[in-house]
Amino acid sequence: MNLEEYCTYDATGLAELVRNGDVSAKELAELAFAGVEKVNPKLNAVIEVFKDRVETLDESTIPDGPFTGVPFFLKDLGPRQKGRLQEAGSRLMKGYVADYSSFVTEKMELSGLNIMGRTTCPEYGLTATTESFLTGPTTNPWNTEKIAGGSSGGSAAITAAGVVPMSHSNDGGGSTRCPASICGNAGMKHSRGRISYAPEGCDLLFPIFSEGVNARTIRDLAGFLDAVMGPAPGESIPWCRPERPYVEEAIREPGKLKIAVCMDRFGPVHYEKHVAAEMGRVANLCAEAGHIVEEAAPEMDYERYYEMFKRIWVTDISLQIDYDAQLMSRLISDETLEPMTLQMYEAGKSATVADRLQVNASMSAAARQLGMFYEQFDLLLTPVWAQSTPSLGGGFNLAQEEQTLDEWFDNAFQLIPVTPLNNFTGTPAISLPLARDSQGLPLGMHFMAPMGREDRLFNLAGQLEKIAPWRDKIPPVHVSSI
Repeated sequence: MNLEEYCTYDATGLAELVRNGDVSAKELAELAFAGVEKVNPKLNAVIEVFKDRVETLDESTIPDGPFTGVPFFLKDLGPRQKGRLQEAGSRLMKGYVADYSSFVTEKMELSGLNIMGRTTCPEYGLTATTESFLTGPTTNPWNTEKIAGGSSGGSAAITAAGVVPMSHSNDGGGSTRCPASICGNAGMKHSRGRISYAPEGCDLLFPIFSEGVNARTIRDLAGFLDAVMGPAPGESIPWCRPERPYVEEAIREPGKLKIAVCMDRFGPVHYEKHVAAEMGRVANLCAEAGHIVEEAAPEMDYERYYEMFKRIWVTDISLQIDYDAQLMSRLISDETLEPMTLQMYEAGKSATVADRLQVNASMSAAARQLGMFYEQFDLLLTPVWAQSTPSLGGGFNLAQEEQTLDEWFDNAFQLIPVTPLNNFTGTPAISLPLARDSQGLPLGMHFMAPMGREDRLFNLAGQLEKIAPWRDKIPPVHVSSI
């Protein structure tokens, strides 16, 4: 097998080849490594390749699972893998080696994935562009002057570039969906509690975060969630298994769904004209597929949602930074944190318990308002980005020294007003590469569902993947072409 053939398979297809003896896990790892060497000089998306998972790979260490032998990269933030570096894109964490593996990492390994390296992220995953003082900027394979999105930009870039068919991401305000959107991948944020955070915490401690992947096919996206979801032993949150595996939902006909569309704005934020036009085109595509499509928006206090999301963002990161500074025996300063991260830390330090309780009350209120909206509609359609893909070095990376924190957040919400709402309310959403921005670059369309209804998202995504296939659309920076 050569790289040109390798990159035509999704993860499910590669695993089938391994199980049939048509290719070995070591050969796939070597191909993925060759892909890294071809594209990473242009993308700066891979921080490290684990040589023991390539050159000296012991294939007997790979379990038989749905993704047996498939090369996979772990984002440099979130789930830990014992004995591996995880630096969170920050100088504060430089050199940290995990002394245990997270529960979800172990489930990834049990699925047969060969975790063979780390991908880039912005410092602590705090923004939607992958640019950091520690590792530098990660570029978009469709246009290397543009951002790859964040905070899972490294994973999104190598997936789009054909290095691997899917790669780990996580999502605290859109960090799976935002890079998926502008790199041309599919990416889902699942319902709160669907994937365990053991042993670091649970969905009460980390209410806005979710693990996931960027992938090129819906069956890979569904298969990954099937493989890693579920509670760790002793989990305190009740957990309900879905009616059927999500890989089955991805091929089930969705029936006639009632889809609301926020056509030209979300709350106070208006979309760029071209983005609104693409929204209309995709809404028509859904209508032609037999769904009922109506223009409607949830009735909720958008300004309070934005304000309370900012509050939980800064309070939670402040606690994490304090913990990590002790762990690494380092001082918190402009030598260890980027300018905007430092502002977030300082703002979070002044928060009170009452402030956090107010956030929790607002999260509950917003979830109930959104829930009432879903009594009338099955899904809600918006764009992921309200504007076309930004250039590198713009005003919402963490290097900003002239902006106040409020100015920085306002700038960010003008670009991505929608995605944080799913994190705030715990509801699932998916970005599908169905559109193009005004520059001809990928633009993800964002379908949101009620709590626990990933099945609807997979039903519709599988249908749209057939109607408007995206898998063969490849960027200029790709393992098959450079």
